[in-house]
Amino acid sequence: MKNKSYMSIKEFSHLTGIKRENLRYYDQIGLFSPEVRGKNGYRYYTRSQLTTAYLIISLREIGISIDKIKEYIDIRTPEQMFSLFSEQKKLISSEIKKLKRIIEIMQLYVDMAEEAIKYEDNSINIEYKKKEPIFLGPILPNDPLDDSTILFYNFAAENGIDVGYPLGAIINTENIDSKDHLLVMHYYFKVKNDQNSYKPEGKYAVFYGRCAYGESDDLYEKLFTFIKENNLRICSNAYEEYPLNELSTKDENQYCVKIEVMVEEI
Repeated sequence: MKNKSYMSIKEFSHLTGIKRENLRYYDQIGLFSPEVRGKNGYRYYTRSQLTTAYLIISLREIGISIDKIKEYIDIRTPEQMFSLFSEQKKLISSEIKKLKRIIEIMQLYVDMAEEAIKYEDNSINIEYKKKEPIFLGPILPNDPLDDSTILFYNFAAENGIDVGYPLGAIINTENIDSKDHLLVMHYYFKVKNDQNSYKPEGKYAVFYGRCAYGESDDLYEKLFTFIKENNLRICSNAYEEYPLNELSTKDENQYCVKIEVMVEEI
């Protein structure tokens, strides 16, 4: 086989990026066979077969099965191409949307963590914050037998919201002077584009501390004491988030909690 218009399986594999074992498999199943088989049994391909090879590569890259590709190649028509590509375009668009959402969620966690590690533990700062988009859940029942977190996750799923977004809680500050356990009024997700509400713009007292989930009552006492000592008044419920949680911290007692409450001068 000295004709330069022919390529060995090694050369064809190198040029197309299709592994030699895949080329052999395609030949065995009748999907794509070499133009010529030499007396020595070697497979030889022609340049004109490159178009079909690249078609197979393109269809495989967009997730079309071998069986569908074989069926399509056997009966290629413009109408078949329109139907096949239209169906696959919908699947690809859905996958792109999913991947963009995953990137968004990952970036939210990174942003939260990067901000958190800038602060010392038990530090309290007064900061002006712009409004922030959130997906807000319904007001929670005051019933210890209800698993309120699961209720919120179900609500989010019913509304097409990915439950992987960073979780936050809105804490009722009306009973801050009592010794009662502070109550969660709502759960919410930090989001970029699927918001149904916002954290309001304004001046906040921001506290970063360390504790496990649901063990932040002592930290609230420190925050409220700071607010009183600095002649400030609480004018919103508190927003509680965990920027460093099980994703980045092994010891749950060392989770980083962020508590924000809007304040104004007395």
